[in-house]
Amino acid sequence: MNRRAPGRALLTTVLLASAGCATTAPFIEPIGAGSGFSYSTGRGVEDFPSTLSVVGPAVLAAMEDLKMDQVRQTRDGAVIRVEARTSDARPVAVTLRFRQGATQVGARIGRFGDEPLSRTLLERVGVRVGTRDPEAIPDAPPSAPSGNPYFSRSAIPDSVMLRDFADAPYHDRVVP
Repeated sequence: MNRRAPGRALLTTVLLASAGCATTAPFIEPIGAGSGFSYSTGRGVEDFPSTLSVVGPAVLAAMEDLKMDQVRQTRDGAVIRVEARTSDARPVAVTLRFRQGATQVGARIGRFGDEPLSRTLLERVGVRVGTRDPEAIPDAPPSAPSGNPYFSRSAIPDSVMLRDFADAPYHDRVVP
């Protein structure tokens, strides 16, 4: 019986090695092929089949279209970062990365995200780059800022939450 154990181990190893990894797809699609707008964790992302020299000025023009001001552009290696402020003084952070023949543009508006305004910004970039049909610039861009996921405005205030602690009879006493 022990003579069969090494043979079974070898057969199991060969079968597992020939099957490949089940966690990856057999074909990975390039970035620029058919990837549209996606939104996750407060950040909107879209890929444009153009170079940074085309998409960078389009982002700046789209921000101007949506009345964003205090625009600053920095470069960190292969990543271009554009920071601005919305008309209601929320921070805007846009990152541009060039990979595999396409430029990936990610936009976070506000501290916790704003999906409608992120979508509108990336649609304006698409109009400026030429991947979307021309459309009118909105007078008032759509906006629905996400709430703070950590501290809710509808939470019980500390004055109510800690009232019993503050009114406790042992508050001023020294406990032996």
